[in-house]
Parts: sequence; structure tokens; C-alpha cells
Amino acid sequence: MLRWQTWTGVVLGLAIGIGILNLAGGGRRPAPPAGAILSECDGHLRELVIQYEPSGREIVATPYRDFLGALGSDITVDVVCPNRAAFDELLSFAGRVNCTLRPIIVNHPMTTWARDRWVALAPASPTGPTTLWSQPGEASAEIWPARAGDERIGVDIARALGAPVFARRSPYFFDGGDFLADDDTVFVTPRVLKRNIQVTVATKEMFISNLASELKRRVVLLDEAPEHHAAMFMAVAGNKTVLVGDPQLARQLIASGTNASLDSVELPGGPDFSGETQHRFDAVAAQCGATGYKVVRIPTIPACDGRSFLTYENVLIDQQGARRIVYLPSYRGAAPLNDSARKIWEGIGYEVRPVDCTSTYLHFGCLHCLVNVLKRS
Repeated sequence: MLRWQTWTGVVLGLAIGIGILNLAGGGRRPAPPAGAILSECDGHLRELVIQYEPSGREIVATPYRDFLGALGSDITVDVVCPNRAAFDELLSFAGRVNCTLRPIIVNHPMTTWARDRWVALAPASPTGPTTLWSQPGEASAEIWPARAGDERIGVDIARALGAPVFARRSPYFFDGGDFLADDDTVFVTPRVLKRNIQVTVATKEMFISNLASELKRRVVLLDEAPEHHAAMFMAVAGNKTVLVGDPQLARQLIASGTNASLDSVELPGGPDFSGETQHRFDAVAAQCGATGYKVVRIPTIPACDGRSFLTYENVLIDQQGARRIVYLPSYRGAAPLNDSARKIWEGIGYEVRPVDCTSTYLHFGCLHCLVNVLKRS
């Protein structure tokens, strides 16, 4: 239990931080009403945000090239960069694209991971702004200049884009990757509660109620889950369907396949097929099923380092009327898993566009971690 002096300091610090961001984000105007958290799977992608910092080129060049090259001409991608030279470098390796790439130059250190900076809350009215809802502060910002810079990204975007976007601090600690929403429910990883209980909120019940009020969705707080962001182990796919990773399914696929092997795939410490890890994935599947969702299992391999995942849930989804498209990670040397994942996504009605994420997954993230969604139609 926090002593009252500590609690007072935390609350005062949060209040000051929220006030600063609300004044800076999108101009000196009162916070407008916000709508619900954007769905991951409903509506046509219209405006995306990625971050590019040259030290991350080897991590992101290939997935950015594949992903940006597959987007249509009616999609705008805001590219947050520390300087103009970084944006020009991205243009050089991205090659010819049909989407519009628009620079947002921030002139401060930053990382190349866009997803965890904020979540987008849809406009509350047809003429209202999209709200970028950021946590009070980034972990390790006091000793890591790039993370300190990441704290400012929501404000940077709002200042660059003006009236259509407003930046606001949440009173709660989270990463954007800790949430996965469809048009009904937002799934929340267990670690969000751990970061906030007895720090920003007194009880679990109060926390769920407050989140539901802020995000305007039913909140399902996962009781047990792998220790990572939600999209590393599950995906919401529309039509009350979720895909949940299954290490044993991957293990069986490798064992039964002709010439199936992971010898050329790097997994720090080897694959984690332990009963404990399998239980965490199964617990997610069971809770989603109990919540009223159809659960589809898909092969996934977590590494023994607990942070590297060969995942086919870390996706971007686009809905164009009845047509659904998934931008699906693939990995060199993992053809049996890639093929199985493609068939599973196709089996639930998706057109699959593969994105090579071989250079990314060993840095503890994947496609969904690199791309944030600002607007859907």
C-alpha cells in the first residue's frame, strides 16, 4: 500500500502531465468529447502512422517496403521522423508506392515503434476530432532519450495535423499494444491492471468501469495471458471471431510436415513449448470463448526468452465493404507455418497480403507493433 505522501505525489504528477498535454496537443483548447476506441477490424483503413528512425533501418526496412507497397492510393501514411533526412531515407528504401506518404518532423530523439505511443479514439461527432489517448509517461524515459521523445509523439502529431486531431493524456499507464478492440469489445492484457492497481485506481472493478467509460466499449480484462502485447498472441477478426495462438499446433505441424523444420529460424533459447506457456495461450482462448466469441487457433511459436514470437496474430486488417484484407507477417525459413497461417486466415474469409517480418520479430515486435491506425472510414 502506498503511503499518503506518495499517493499525493503520483496524483499531482499525473494532473500536471495531463494538463500540459491537453494544452499542447492540438492547440490551447479544451478537450473535446471523444468516441470509442477504433476497431482493429471494422472499416476501411484511411490514415495510418508509422515512425522511422535511421538506427532502426535493418529492423523495419523490409516490412515497411512490403506493407507500404501493398496499400491502395486512398490511404495516407503519416511518417513520424526525427528530421527530414530520415524521411528521405525511408522514401529511398520504400520504393514506389501508391499510398501517400506524409512526413511529420519532430526534431527530437524517438524510436521506430508507433503502436505503443497512443490509441486512437474515434470522433464523437461527424465534425469532431480524433483523439490520441496517451499514457502519462513512457517507461525508462528518464534515462532513455528516445523514450522521452516518444512521450511527445501524440502532441507532435496533433500539432502537425491540426484540428482533425487532439492529443490527450490518460490517467492510466498502458502501451497501445495492450488493447485489442472490435466494434463491441476491447480486450486488455493483465499487465495493464498490474501497472495501475493501487497506483492510479483502487480496485479492479473500478478500473474496468473507468476503462469502459473512457474507451466506450465493453472491457474484457484477460485473467491470464502470455507476458507480451495482446497482438502477439491474439487477433480480433470481426464477426465475433478471435484468433488465438497455439504453440502445440505449431509443434504438431512441424513434427508432421515433410521437410518441415525450424533449423533456419532464430528463436532465442529455442522454442517454448512448455506446459506453462501453452496454458497461458489456452487461458486466453477459454476466456474469449466464455465471453461469446468464436475462437480459431493458429500456430504460434514463442521463444524461451519470453519476448520473441513467431506470430500470425500481429496483423493489420482492412475492411472494404464485404471484402476483408489481412496484412499477415511471414518469416523466412518458416514456410510450413506461413502456409498454415495463410490458409487459416483465408478460411475465415480474408484476402492475405504477406509482409516479411523476419528482421523484426527478434526485436520483440512485429507488423502491428510498427503501425498505428489514426482513421478508418
